[in-house]
Amino acid sequence: MAMLASPGCSDCEKGACVDPSLVIKAVAALSIIGLAAAAMLAAASRRFHVEVDPRVERVLSVLPGANCGACGNPSCFGAAEALAVGAIPVTACTAGGQAVADAIADVLGVEKCVVASILSLRHCGGGRAASRTFDYSGVLACDVVSRLAGGDLACPAGCFGYGDCARACPFDAITMDGRGLPVIDLDRCTGCEVCVRECPRGPIGLLAMASEFGAVAVRCNSHDKPRARKDYCSMCCIACKKCEKACPSDAIHVIDLLAVVDFDRCTACGMCVDVCPQECIDLTGRAAIAPATTLDGRGPKVEGFAPVIPKRVDGDESG
Repeated sequence: MAMLASPGCSDCEKGACVDPSLVIKAVAALSIIGLAAAAMLAAASRRFHVEVDPRVERVLSVLPGANCGACGNPSCFGAAEALAVGAIPVTACTAGGQAVADAIADVLGVEKCVVASILSLRHCGGGRAASRTFDYSGVLACDVVSRLAGGDLACPAGCFGYGDCARACPFDAITMDGRGLPVIDLDRCTGCEVCVRECPRGPIGLLAMASEFGAVAVRCNSHDKPRARKDYCSMCCIACKKCEKACPSDAIHVIDLLAVVDFDRCTACGMCVDVCPQECIDLTGRAAIAPATTLDGRGPKVEGFAPVIPKRVDGDESG
């Protein structure tokens, strides 16, 4: 049976009523603490204030803000500080290219310099065509799989294909294609080298930096003997030297059983691409006949491709 309250019972007697003075005291106490903390922060700000060179802020305003670290500094602010004192050249920002270098030179009032533009280049064409030594079902990351018995790829220098470089690229210049290989969009690539640092096989040349005018790419990175290479990859360089013999500019040589291009000598004639029996040499570069994303893995099978056969010079008895 329900209990009936006595006529003399009130809400305050039950504890439902709050003393207003307690609320006022609590608000006053919090306000005093807040004011004291604000005064302490203001004093600390004045006491520990560090003057910033105004040039640093002006340089920072023209940097791309990617914080990629390609210049050797941990952030664009660190790069701006180094640029302001002349610790690094105005061309240090590879991600910004010539436009940013010119803007930095204008801000600092120094002479402008030409930026040697570089791009990322992949030396592997195997992908899913390359053999695997075991079935891997762990975390899909190249860095992780490389720590497990050297990785699941039979090739000791090829691409694992799990996309660490694509995820790390701050400019979305790398995508993974159907072959399980990273394809680099040269229109987006800034040469920041983040992909090279993230790739566990970057130090051995799987991903490397090359001139933006580099016209061909050798899609192989293995220095194993050719017979061993062919056992685990159908797209490998077999060190046949046909490219070396066909090159009219002496720009490609087989070194340590692998074709290596000298981009300073290469004239983009395409002879090496045309004669490679493995089709492991691709056209590439910003001056190519088509975007690099459509040339990757095609070898000579590119619409409109025709090697430039050098003209015979009068009196030349060779060939």
